[in-house]
Amino acid sequence: MKKYSFLILLLATITNAISQPLSLHPENQHYFLYQGKPTILITSAEHYGIVINSALDYKKYLDVLHQYGFNLTRVFCGSYCEGNYYEGDMGKQKKWEENQNTLAVRPGKLLAPWARSDTPGYINGGNKFNLDKWDDSYFNRLKDFCKEAAARNIIVEVVFFSANYGSGTWKNSPLHHDNNINNIDEVAYNEVYLLKNKELINRQLAMVRKIVEEMNNFDNIYFEICNEPYWLKGIPEVEPTIKTQQFLLEIDEWQKLISSVIKETENNLPKRHLIAQNFANKYFKIEKLDTAVSVLNFHYAYPPTTITDNYALNKPVSFDETFDGTNAPNRRREAWAFILAGGAVYDNLDWSFATDDLTGLGRNAAGERVSGKEVREQLQILLKIINSFNFIKAQPLDSSFKQNLPEDVNLYGLGIKGTDYLIYWIKSKILSLDKWICPLPQGDYTIKWIDPMDGKIIQQQTIKNSGKQVELAIPEFSDDRVVRITRE
Repeated sequence: MKKYSFLILLLATITNAISQPLSLHPENQHYFLYQGKPTILITSAEHYGIVINSALDYKKYLDVLHQYGFNLTRVFCGSYCEGNYYEGDMGKQKKWEENQNTLAVRPGKLLAPWARSDTPGYINGGNKFNLDKWDDSYFNRLKDFCKEAAARNIIVEVVFFSANYGSGTWKNSPLHHDNNINNIDEVAYNEVYLLKNKELINRQLAMVRKIVEEMNNFDNIYFEICNEPYWLKGIPEVEPTIKTQQFLLEIDEWQKLISSVIKETENNLPKRHLIAQNFANKYFKIEKLDTAVSVLNFHYAYPPTTITDNYALNKPVSFDETFDGTNAPNRRREAWAFILAGGAVYDNLDWSFATDDLTGLGRNAAGERVSGKEVREQLQILLKIINSFNFIKAQPLDSSFKQNLPEDVNLYGLGIKGTDYLIYWIKSKILSLDKWICPLPQGDYTIKWIDPMDGKIIQQQTIKNSGKQVELAIPEFSDDRVVRITRE
Protein backbone atom coordinates (compact mmCIF):
# COMPACT_ATOMS: atom_id res chain seq x y z
CA MET A 1 0.00 0.00 0.00
CA LYS A 2 2.86 2.36 0.84
CA LYS A 3 4.36 1.66 -2.58
CA TYR A 4 1.18 2.75 -4.35
CA SER A 5 0.86 5.85 -2.14
CA PHE A 6 4.40 6.85 -3.07
CA LEU A 7 3.66 6.39 -6.79
CA ILE A 8 0.50 8.47 -6.53
CA LEU A 9 2.42 11.22 -4.73
CA LEU A 10 5.19 11.10 -7.33
CA LEU A 11 2.69 11.28 -10.19
CA ALA A 12 0.94 14.24 -8.55
CA THR A 13 4.28 16.02 -8.10
CA ILE A 14 5.25 15.49 -11.75
CA THR A 15 1.80 16.57 -12.99
CA ASN A 16 1.93 19.70 -10.84
CA ALA A 17 5.40 20.61 -12.18
CA ILE A 18 4.31 20.16 -15.77
CA SER A 19 1.16 22.28 -15.33
CA GLN A 20 3.03 25.33 -14.04
CA PRO A 21 3.41 28.48 -16.17
CA LEU A 22 6.67 29.23 -17.96
CA SER A 23 9.20 29.83 -15.20
CA LEU A 24 12.90 30.27 -14.56
CA HIS A 25 14.76 26.97 -14.55
CA PRO A 26 15.62 26.12 -10.92
CA GLU A 27 19.10 24.79 -11.83
CA ASN A 28 20.07 27.65 -14.14
CA GLN A 29 17.94 30.79 -14.05
CA HIS A 30 19.45 32.14 -17.24
CA TYR A 31 16.96 29.82 -18.97
CA PHE A 32 13.33 28.72 -18.72
CA LEU A 33 11.39 25.69 -17.56
CA TYR A 34 8.20 24.83 -19.47
CA GLN A 35 6.14 21.66 -19.16
CA GLY A 36 8.93 20.15 -17.11
CA LYS A 37 11.58 20.73 -19.80
CA PRO A 38 14.56 23.12 -20.09
CA THR A 39 13.56 25.77 -22.63
CA ILE A 40 15.15 28.35 -24.91
CA LEU A 41 12.73 30.46 -26.96
CA ILE A 42 13.45 30.93 -30.68
CA THR A 43 11.07 32.27 -33.30
CA SER A 44 10.53 34.26 -36.48
CA ALA A 45 7.22 36.00 -35.87
CA GLU A 46 4.81 38.62 -37.19
CA HIS A 47 4.61 42.29 -36.16
CA TYR A 48 2.56 41.82 -32.99
CA GLY A 49 -0.91 42.58 -34.40
CA ILE A 50 -2.21 39.02 -34.67
CA VAL A 51 -4.82 39.42 -31.89
CA ILE A 52 -5.93 43.05 -32.23
CA ASN A 53 -6.14 42.83 -36.03
CA SER A 54 -9.42 40.97 -36.47
CA ALA A 55 -8.78 40.49 -40.21
CA LEU A 56 -5.97 38.01 -39.51
CA ASP A 57 -6.33 34.22 -39.43
CA TYR A 58 -4.21 33.38 -36.39
CA LYS A 59 -4.50 29.61 -36.78
CA LYS A 60 -2.85 29.78 -40.21
CA TYR A 61 -0.08 31.92 -38.72
CA LEU A 62 0.49 29.62 -35.74
CA ASP A 63 0.65 26.64 -38.08
CA VAL A 64 3.62 28.22 -39.85
CA LEU A 65 5.49 28.74 -36.56
CA HIS A 66 4.70 25.18 -35.51
CA GLN A 67 5.94 23.83 -38.85
CA TYR A 68 9.44 25.04 -37.96
CA GLY A 69 9.22 24.09 -34.29
CA PHE A 70 9.29 27.73 -33.14
CA ASN A 71 8.02 28.31 -29.63
CA LEU A 72 7.37 32.05 -29.19
CA THR A 73 5.31 34.93 -30.51
CA ARG A 74 4.69 38.49 -29.25
CA VAL A 75 1.27 40.16 -29.13
CA PHE A 76 0.33 43.76 -28.47
CA CYS A 77 -2.78 44.27 -26.35
CA GLY A 78 -4.61 47.05 -28.19
CA SER A 79 -3.65 50.26 -26.39
CA TYR A 80 -1.24 50.83 -29.30
CA CYS A 81 -1.65 50.20 -33.01
CA GLU A 82 -0.27 51.73 -36.19
CA GLY A 83 -1.68 53.47 -39.25
CA ASN A 84 -0.81 53.39 -42.92
CA TYR A 85 2.45 55.26 -42.42
CA TYR A 86 5.39 55.10 -40.06
CA GLU A 87 5.83 58.10 -37.78
CA GLY A 88 9.48 58.50 -38.70
CA ASP A 89 8.50 58.95 -42.36
CA MET A 90 6.82 62.22 -41.39
CA GLY A 91 3.34 61.37 -42.60
CA LYS A 92 4.08 59.76 -45.97
CA GLN A 93 1.08 57.49 -46.38
CA LYS A 94 0.61 54.32 -48.37
CA LYS A 95 -2.64 53.00 -49.70
CA TRP A 96 -4.08 50.48 -47.25
CA GLU A 97 -3.70 47.59 -49.69
CA GLU A 98 -0.02 48.50 -50.08
CA ASN A 99 0.57 48.54 -46.34
CA GLN A 100 0.96 44.91 -45.32
CA ASN A 101 2.03 45.68 -41.73
CA THR A 102 -0.06 43.40 -39.50
CA LEU A 103 0.01 46.01 -36.72
CA ALA A 104 -1.45 48.67 -39.04
CA VAL A 105 -5.04 47.57 -38.55
CA ARG A 106 -7.27 48.46 -41.48
CA PRO A 107 -10.38 50.63 -41.00
CA GLY A 108 -13.02 48.97 -38.83
CA LYS A 109 -10.87 45.93 -37.96
CA LEU A 110 -9.35 46.94 -34.62
CA LEU A 111 -10.19 44.82 -31.58
CA ALA A 112 -9.24 46.35 -28.25
CA PRO A 113 -9.92 45.56 -24.59
CA TRP A 114 -12.63 48.22 -24.53
CA ALA A 115 -16.07 47.85 -26.12
CA ARG A 116 -17.29 50.16 -28.84
CA SER A 117 -19.88 52.79 -27.92
CA ASP A 118 -22.91 53.90 -29.91
CA THR A 119 -21.09 57.08 -30.95
CA PRO A 120 -19.38 57.24 -34.36
CA GLY A 121 -15.96 58.76 -34.71
CA TYR A 122 -13.02 56.42 -34.07
CA ILE A 123 -10.26 57.77 -36.30
CA ASN A 124 -9.72 54.44 -38.04
CA GLY A 125 -13.28 53.35 -38.70
CA GLY A 126 -16.26 52.44 -36.56
CA ASN A 127 -17.61 53.86 -33.32
CA LYS A 128 -15.61 55.37 -30.51
CA PHE A 129 -14.62 53.25 -27.52
CA ASN A 130 -16.23 53.17 -24.09
CA LEU A 131 -13.41 52.83 -21.55
CA ASP A 132 -15.89 51.87 -18.84
CA LYS A 133 -16.89 48.66 -20.64
CA TRP A 134 -14.77 45.66 -21.64
CA ASP A 135 -15.15 43.94 -25.00
CA ASP A 136 -15.88 40.23 -24.56
CA SER A 137 -15.04 39.52 -28.21
CA TYR A 138 -11.52 40.87 -27.68
CA PHE A 139 -10.86 38.70 -24.64
CA ASN A 140 -12.38 35.66 -26.35
CA ARG A 141 -10.01 36.16 -29.29
CA LEU A 142 -6.97 36.73 -27.03
CA LYS A 143 -7.72 33.61 -24.99
CA ASP A 144 -8.47 31.45 -28.01
CA PHE A 145 -5.23 32.60 -29.61
CA CYS A 146 -3.27 31.59 -26.50
CA LYS A 147 -5.14 28.29 -26.37
CA GLU A 148 -4.24 27.54 -30.00
CA ALA A 149 -0.65 28.60 -29.33
CA ALA A 150 -0.46 26.26 -26.32
CA ALA A 151 -1.70 23.37 -28.45
CA ARG A 152 1.36 23.98 -30.67
CA ASN A 153 3.79 24.44 -27.72
CA ILE A 154 4.15 28.16 -28.47
CA ILE A 155 4.74 30.72 -25.70
CA VAL A 156 2.98 34.09 -26.01
CA GLU A 157 4.70 37.26 -24.82
CA VAL A 158 1.82 39.58 -23.89
CA VAL A 159 2.96 43.20 -24.32
CA PHE A 160 0.82 45.74 -22.48
CA PHE A 161 2.12 49.05 -23.85
CA SER A 162 4.44 50.62 -26.42
CA ALA A 163 6.14 53.91 -27.08
CA ASN A 164 3.98 55.99 -29.42
CA TYR A 165 6.94 57.50 -31.34
CA GLY A 166 4.89 60.50 -32.54
CA SER A 167 1.51 62.23 -32.37
CA GLY A 168 0.21 60.48 -35.51
CA THR A 169 0.56 57.00 -34.01
CA TRP A 170 -0.90 58.11 -30.66
CA LYS A 171 -4.04 59.29 -32.48
CA ASN A 172 -4.84 55.65 -33.35
CA SER A 173 -5.05 54.57 -29.70
CA PRO A 174 -8.44 53.95 -28.07
CA LEU A 175 -6.97 55.79 -25.05
CA HIS A 176 -6.56 59.01 -27.07
CA HIS A 177 -9.20 61.48 -25.93
CA ASP A 178 -10.66 61.80 -29.44
CA ASN A 179 -11.28 58.06 -29.73
CA ASN A 180 -13.48 57.39 -26.69
CA ILE A 181 -16.62 58.78 -25.09
CA ASN A 182 -15.21 59.13 -21.60
CA ASN A 183 -14.00 62.73 -21.76
CA ILE A 184 -10.55 61.91 -20.50
CA ASP A 185 -7.95 64.64 -20.49
CA GLU A 186 -6.03 65.50 -23.63
CA VAL A 187 -2.43 64.29 -23.26
CA ALA A 188 0.53 64.75 -25.60
CA TYR A 189 1.93 61.56 -27.17
CA ASN A 190 5.18 61.83 -25.20
CA GLU A 191 3.43 62.25 -21.85
CA VAL A 192 1.09 59.25 -22.07
CA TYR A 193 3.04 57.28 -19.45
CA LEU A 194 3.86 60.04 -16.98
CA LEU A 195 2.40 59.52 -13.51
CA LYS A 196 1.12 63.10 -13.36
CA ASN A 197 -1.61 62.14 -15.87
CA LYS A 198 -3.57 60.26 -13.22
CA GLU A 199 -6.77 59.71 -15.19
CA LEU A 200 -4.95 58.13 -18.14
CA ILE A 201 -2.67 56.11 -15.85
CA ASN A 202 -5.71 54.72 -14.01
CA ARG A 203 -7.17 53.55 -17.32
CA GLN A 204 -3.88 51.83 -18.11
CA LEU A 205 -3.80 50.11 -14.73
CA ALA A 206 -7.39 48.93 -15.12
CA MET A 207 -6.47 47.37 -18.48
CA VAL A 208 -3.46 45.61 -16.96
CA ARG A 209 -5.53 44.19 -14.11
CA LYS A 210 -8.25 42.96 -16.45
CA ILE A 211 -5.83 41.23 -18.86
CA VAL A 212 -3.85 39.65 -16.01
CA GLU A 213 -7.07 38.31 -14.49
CA GLU A 214 -8.40 36.98 -17.80
CA MET A 215 -5.09 35.30 -18.70
CA ASN A 216 -4.20 33.78 -15.35
CA ASN A 217 -5.17 30.24 -16.30
CA PHE A 218 -2.64 30.04 -19.15
CA ASP A 219 0.77 28.44 -18.66
CA ASN A 220 2.17 29.51 -22.04
CA ILE A 221 2.38 33.25 -21.45
CA TYR A 222 4.56 35.88 -19.87
CA PHE A 223 4.08 39.64 -19.68
CA GLU A 224 6.16 42.52 -21.00
CA ILE A 225 5.56 45.92 -19.45
CA CYS A 226 6.27 48.14 -22.45
CA ASN A 227 7.81 47.94 -25.89
CA GLU A 228 10.74 50.37 -26.30
CA PRO A 229 10.07 52.59 -23.26
CA TYR A 230 13.31 54.46 -23.96
CA TRP A 231 11.45 56.18 -26.83
CA LEU A 232 8.44 57.26 -24.75
CA LYS A 233 9.57 60.89 -24.98
CA GLY A 234 9.96 60.64 -28.75
CA ILE A 235 12.38 59.47 -31.43
CA PRO A 236 15.07 61.46 -33.26
CA GLU A 237 13.17 61.29 -36.57
CA VAL A 238 10.25 63.19 -35.00
CA GLU A 239 11.70 65.18 -32.09
CA PRO A 240 14.94 66.96 -33.09
CA THR A 241 15.87 67.43 -29.42
CA ILE A 242 15.98 63.64 -28.95
CA LYS A 243 19.47 62.44 -29.84
CA THR A 244 19.62 59.10 -28.09
CA GLN A 245 17.60 56.66 -26.00
CA GLN A 246 15.99 58.17 -22.92
CA PHE A 247 16.58 56.40 -19.58
CA LEU A 248 14.49 58.56 -17.28
CA LEU A 249 13.55 58.17 -13.62
CA GLU A 250 9.92 59.07 -14.32
CA ILE A 251 9.67 56.27 -16.89
CA ASP A 252 11.27 53.82 -14.45
CA GLU A 253 8.69 54.80 -11.85
CA TRP A 254 5.83 54.15 -14.28
CA GLN A 255 7.25 50.75 -15.26
CA LYS A 256 7.62 49.76 -11.59
CA LEU A 257 4.00 50.74 -11.04
CA ILE A 258 2.90 48.45 -13.89
CA SER A 259 4.99 45.53 -12.62
CA SER A 260 3.65 46.01 -9.09
CA VAL A 261 0.06 45.93 -10.37
CA ILE A 262 0.78 42.70 -12.24
CA LYS A 263 2.21 41.14 -9.07
CA GLU A 264 -0.55 42.44 -6.79
CA THR A 265 -3.25 41.20 -9.14
CA GLU A 266 -1.72 37.73 -9.35
CA ASN A 267 -1.36 37.55 -5.56
CA ASN A 268 -5.10 36.90 -5.48
CA LEU A 269 -5.02 34.41 -8.35
CA PRO A 270 -3.81 30.79 -8.64
CA LYS A 271 -0.84 31.30 -10.99
CA ARG A 272 2.20 33.57 -11.20
CA HIS A 273 3.72 34.61 -14.53
CA LEU A 274 7.10 36.00 -15.47
CA ILE A 275 7.47 39.72 -16.17
CA ALA A 276 9.83 41.09 -18.84
CA GLN A 277 11.22 44.59 -19.11
CA ASN A 278 12.61 46.08 -22.32
CA PHE A 279 15.80 47.94 -21.38
CA ALA A 280 17.41 49.25 -24.55
CA ASN A 281 18.24 48.96 -28.20
CA LYS A 282 21.60 47.19 -28.66
CA TYR A 283 23.22 47.59 -25.24
CA PHE A 284 22.61 48.61 -21.65
CA LYS A 285 24.25 47.58 -18.38
CA ILE A 286 21.55 47.26 -15.75
CA GLU A 287 22.66 48.77 -12.46
CA LYS A 288 19.45 48.22 -10.49
CA LEU A 289 16.78 45.68 -11.40
CA ASP A 290 13.14 45.80 -10.34
CA THR A 291 12.68 42.70 -8.17
CA ALA A 292 9.41 41.91 -9.99
CA VAL A 293 11.24 41.59 -13.33
CA SER A 294 12.55 38.19 -14.44
CA VAL A 295 13.29 38.55 -18.18
CA LEU A 296 15.71 41.16 -19.58
CA ASN A 297 14.57 42.26 -23.06
CA PHE A 298 16.76 44.02 -25.61
CA HIS A 299 16.25 44.96 -29.26
CA TYR A 300 18.92 44.73 -32.01
CA ALA A 301 21.32 43.22 -29.45
CA TYR A 302 24.31 42.39 -31.67
CA PRO A 303 27.12 41.95 -30.84
CA PRO A 304 25.79 40.29 -27.67
CA THR A 305 27.86 42.20 -25.11
CA THR A 306 24.65 43.00 -23.23
CA ILE A 307 24.56 39.33 -22.18
CA THR A 308 28.09 39.32 -20.82
CA ASP A 309 27.64 42.55 -18.88
CA ASN A 310 24.30 41.51 -17.35
CA TYR A 311 25.03 37.81 -16.83
CA ALA A 312 25.63 38.23 -13.11
CA LEU A 313 21.97 39.20 -12.65
CA ASN A 314 21.17 35.51 -13.18
CA LYS A 315 18.16 36.17 -15.43
CA PRO A 316 17.24 35.16 -18.99
CA VAL A 317 18.47 37.75 -21.50
CA SER A 318 16.26 38.17 -24.55
CA PHE A 319 16.93 39.43 -28.09
CA ASP A 320 13.31 40.51 -28.40
CA GLU A 321 13.25 42.27 -31.79
CA THR A 322 15.45 42.27 -34.88
CA PHE A 323 15.99 44.61 -37.81
CA ASP A 324 15.44 43.62 -41.45
CA GLY A 325 13.87 40.31 -40.48
CA THR A 326 14.05 38.58 -43.86
CA ASN A 327 17.83 38.96 -44.25
CA ALA A 328 18.87 35.34 -43.69
CA PRO A 329 22.69 35.72 -43.34
CA ASN A 330 22.46 38.53 -40.80
CA ARG A 331 19.72 36.86 -38.77
CA ARG A 332 21.61 33.55 -38.71
CA ARG A 333 24.81 35.20 -37.50
CA GLU A 334 23.27 37.29 -34.74
CA ALA A 335 20.98 34.46 -33.55
CA TRP A 336 23.81 31.94 -33.18
CA ALA A 337 26.06 34.51 -31.53
CA PHE A 338 23.37 35.61 -29.08
CA ILE A 339 22.23 32.16 -28.02
CA LEU A 340 25.77 30.77 -27.69
CA ALA A 341 26.84 33.82 -25.70
CA GLY A 342 24.27 32.71 -23.10
CA GLY A 343 21.03 34.27 -24.35
CA ALA A 344 17.66 32.63 -23.68
CA VAL A 345 15.41 34.20 -26.33
CA TYR A 346 15.80 35.08 -30.00
CA ASP A 347 12.71 36.70 -31.53
CA ASN A 348 13.05 37.69 -35.18
CA LEU A 349 10.59 40.33 -36.40
CA ASP A 350 9.63 38.62 -39.66
CA TRP A 351 8.12 41.08 -42.12
CA SER A 352 7.22 38.29 -44.53
CA PHE A 353 4.06 37.74 -42.47
CA ALA A 354 1.72 40.20 -44.17
CA THR A 355 -1.88 41.28 -43.67
CA ASP A 356 -2.94 39.60 -46.92
CA ASP A 357 -0.56 36.65 -46.62
CA LEU A 358 0.15 34.86 -43.35
CA THR A 359 2.16 32.08 -45.00
CA GLY A 360 5.36 34.13 -44.68
CA LEU A 361 6.15 33.51 -48.35
CA GLY A 362 5.61 37.03 -49.66
CA ARG A 363 2.57 36.14 -51.75
CA ASN A 364 0.48 39.23 -51.04
CA ALA A 365 -0.50 41.03 -54.20
CA ALA A 366 0.41 44.62 -53.36
CA GLY A 367 2.82 44.62 -50.43
CA GLU A 368 6.57 45.17 -50.67
CA ARG A 369 7.41 41.94 -48.86
CA VAL A 370 9.80 39.09 -49.48
CA SER A 371 9.76 35.49 -48.33
CA GLY A 372 10.98 34.65 -44.83
CA LYS A 373 11.39 30.96 -45.63
CA GLU A 374 15.19 31.02 -45.72
CA VAL A 375 15.41 32.80 -42.35
CA ARG A 376 13.02 30.32 -40.76
CA GLU A 377 14.89 27.33 -42.16
CA GLN A 378 18.19 28.58 -40.75
CA LEU A 379 16.76 29.47 -37.34
CA GLN A 380 15.23 26.00 -37.25
CA ILE A 381 18.75 24.54 -37.47
CA LEU A 382 19.81 26.61 -34.45
CA LEU A 383 16.77 25.48 -32.48
CA LYS A 384 17.41 21.80 -33.22
CA ILE A 385 21.10 21.94 -32.35
CA ILE A 386 20.72 23.95 -29.13
CA ASN A 387 17.99 21.55 -27.99
CA SER A 388 20.43 18.65 -28.49
CA PHE A 389 22.81 20.33 -26.02
CA ASN A 390 22.46 20.38 -22.23
CA PHE A 391 22.55 24.18 -21.95
CA ILE A 392 21.24 24.08 -18.36
CA LYS A 393 24.56 22.56 -17.23
CA ALA A 394 26.67 24.84 -19.43
CA GLN A 395 28.41 28.18 -18.92
CA PRO A 396 29.62 30.76 -21.48
CA LEU A 397 33.21 30.06 -22.50
CA ASP A 398 35.98 32.09 -20.94
CA SER A 399 38.62 34.04 -22.83
CA SER A 400 41.07 31.09 -22.91
CA PHE A 401 39.12 29.64 -25.84
CA LYS A 402 39.78 32.81 -27.85
CA GLN A 403 43.54 32.98 -27.35
CA ASN A 404 45.66 33.74 -30.41
CA LEU A 405 42.64 34.39 -32.64
CA PRO A 406 42.78 37.40 -34.99
CA GLU A 407 40.49 40.34 -34.22
CA ASP A 408 38.41 39.64 -37.33
CA VAL A 409 37.27 36.31 -35.86
CA ASN A 410 34.68 36.13 -33.09
CA LEU A 411 33.93 33.03 -31.07
CA TYR A 412 30.85 32.49 -28.89
CA GLY A 413 30.22 29.28 -27.04
CA LEU A 414 28.72 27.31 -24.18
CA GLY A 415 30.57 24.55 -22.42
CA ILE A 416 30.21 21.84 -19.80
CA LYS A 417 33.83 21.62 -18.69
CA GLY A 418 35.58 18.55 -20.01
CA THR A 419 32.32 17.07 -21.28
CA ASP A 420 30.52 18.95 -24.04
CA TYR A 421 31.07 22.21 -25.91
CA LEU A 422 29.01 24.04 -28.54
CA ILE A 423 30.89 26.90 -30.20
CA TYR A 424 30.02 29.37 -32.95
CA TRP A 425 32.69 30.90 -35.16
CA ILE A 426 32.08 34.01 -37.25
CA LYS A 427 34.47 35.97 -39.48
CA SER A 428 34.03 39.66 -40.25
CA LYS A 429 36.16 39.26 -43.37
CA ILE A 430 37.60 36.43 -45.43
CA LEU A 431 40.86 35.16 -43.97
CA SER A 432 42.61 31.85 -43.40
CA LEU A 433 42.89 30.12 -40.04
CA ASP A 434 45.15 27.10 -39.71
CA LYS A 435 45.26 26.10 -36.05
CA TRP A 436 43.21 26.67 -32.91
CA ILE A 437 44.66 26.25 -29.41
CA CYS A 438 41.72 24.73 -27.53
CA PRO A 439 41.96 24.44 -23.69
CA LEU A 440 40.48 20.96 -23.26
CA PRO A 441 41.22 18.73 -20.23
CA GLN A 442 42.80 15.34 -20.83
CA GLY A 443 40.58 12.84 -22.59
CA ASP A 444 39.28 11.52 -25.90
CA TYR A 445 37.01 13.85 -27.87
CA THR A 446 34.90 13.84 -31.01
CA ILE A 447 35.09 17.08 -33.00
CA LYS A 448 32.30 17.93 -35.43
CA TRP A 449 32.40 21.01 -37.67
CA ILE A 450 28.85 21.92 -38.75
CA ASP A 451 27.46 24.31 -41.35
CA PRO A 452 24.83 26.47 -39.55
CA MET A 453 22.98 27.07 -42.82
CA ASP A 454 21.77 23.49 -43.12
CA GLY A 455 23.07 21.61 -40.06
CA LYS A 456 25.26 19.27 -42.12
CA ILE A 457 28.54 17.97 -40.69
CA ILE A 458 31.44 19.31 -42.76
CA GLN A 459 34.20 17.42 -40.96
CA GLN A 460 34.44 14.98 -38.06
CA GLN A 461 37.45 13.62 -36.21
CA THR A 462 38.40 11.92 -32.93
CA ILE A 463 41.36 13.19 -30.93
CA LYS A 464 43.28 12.06 -27.86
CA ASN A 465 44.41 14.90 -25.60
CA SER A 466 47.04 14.11 -23.01
CA GLY A 467 47.62 17.67 -21.79
CA LYS A 468 45.71 20.79 -20.72
CA GLN A 469 45.09 21.99 -24.24
CA VAL A 470 45.12 20.69 -27.77
CA GLU A 471 45.98 22.15 -31.17
CA LEU A 472 43.12 21.62 -33.61
CA ALA A 473 43.12 22.05 -37.37
CA ILE A 474 40.37 24.39 -38.62
CA PRO A 475 38.53 23.48 -41.83
CA GLU A 476 38.48 26.30 -44.37
CA PHE A 477 35.32 28.44 -44.27
CA SER A 478 34.44 31.93 -45.48
CA ASP A 479 31.78 33.15 -43.05
CA ASP A 480 30.63 31.06 -40.08
CA ARG A 481 30.79 27.56 -38.64
CA VAL A 482 29.65 25.64 -35.57
CA VAL A 483 31.90 23.17 -33.75
CA ARG A 484 30.61 20.53 -31.34
CA ILE A 485 33.18 18.95 -29.05
CA THR A 486 32.07 15.95 -27.00
CA ARG A 487 34.04 13.74 -24.66
CA GLU A 488 34.03 10.04 -25.51
